[in-house]
Amino acid sequence: MHYHPEYELILILKGSGKKFVGDAISEFNDGDLSFFGPNLPHTFYNKHLSSDRDIHQIVVQFYEDFLGAGFFDKRPFKLIKALFSRSVLGCSFTGNTLQAVSRKIKGLLEMDETEIIIQLLSILDILSKSSEYTLLSSIGFSNDFDPKESERMSAVYEYILHHFREDIPLSDIASQACLSPQAFCRYFKKYTRKTFSEFLIEVRIGHACRLLQERSLSISQISLDAGFNNVSYFNRKFKSITRKTPVEYQKAFTKK
Repeated sequence: MHYHPEYELILILKGSGKKFVGDAISEFNDGDLSFFGPNLPHTFYNKHLSSDRDIHQIVVQFYEDFLGAGFFDKRPFKLIKALFSRSVLGCSFTGNTLQAVSRKIKGLLEMDETEIIIQLLSILDILSKSSEYTLLSSIGFSNDFDPKESERMSAVYEYILHHFREDIPLSDIASQACLSPQAFCRYFKKYTRKTFSEFLIEVRIGHACRLLQERSLSISQISLDAGFNNVSYFNRKFKSITRKTPVEYQKAFTKK
C-alpha cells in the first residue's frame, strides 16, 4: 500500500490481480480505469498468481493546482471540483466513459506538453460528467496511514493473499504485524473498517469471481479452491457480497 499527494489516473493496458483501495478489495483486469484522490492508500497486487504477472499501465499524476491556485474553484469547473471530491474514496469507471477516456489517455503518449494539458482537461471533463463509475472505498474510511503502518499492512495483505485458501489462525496473521491477537484485531479493524474474518471472506469471494469468469470449474470446485469447505456457506457468503448467487454471477458476466 502506498499513497502520495498527487491525484492519479491509472489505465491498465495489460494485467490482472487484486486492487486494494482504502478499505476496499476488488479485481482488476485489462482496461481497468481508476482515479485516486490525494493520500488515498492503494496498490495493485498479483504476486499470488502463478503466472502472467506482468502489468502494463499508463499513469497520470497531477496536483490540483497544476494550472494555478484556485483554478478549479471557478464556476465553469464545478463538476471537475465535484469529481475531485469523489476521488478521495477512489473511482472506477466503466462503459462508454471507459472507452472514451482510454483512447484519450493513450493519446497522451504522442503529445507535447501543451497538448497534454488540454487533453487532461478534456479527460477530467468527461469523467466529471459521467455516471458510469463506482466508488471504491467506504465513506467511513480514514486515510491516516503513515509509511510505517503502510509497510505493516502490506505485509499482512501479502500473507493473506498467499494463504487465503487455508485456515489462517489469528495468531499466525497477528505475528505478521508483530502484534498479539487481541491487539491485531483492534489494529486491523482500525485500518480496514472490517474484521479480519470479513476481510478474508472478501478475498476468497474475489478469487471465486475470477474462477467463475473463466467457466472452467464447477461451483463445488470453485468453492474449495477459494478456501470454503462448505458449498452452502460459500453460496450464502457469495450472495451477501455480490448480491448474486455464483450461477447468477457467471451468467451475468457471460452476458456482459
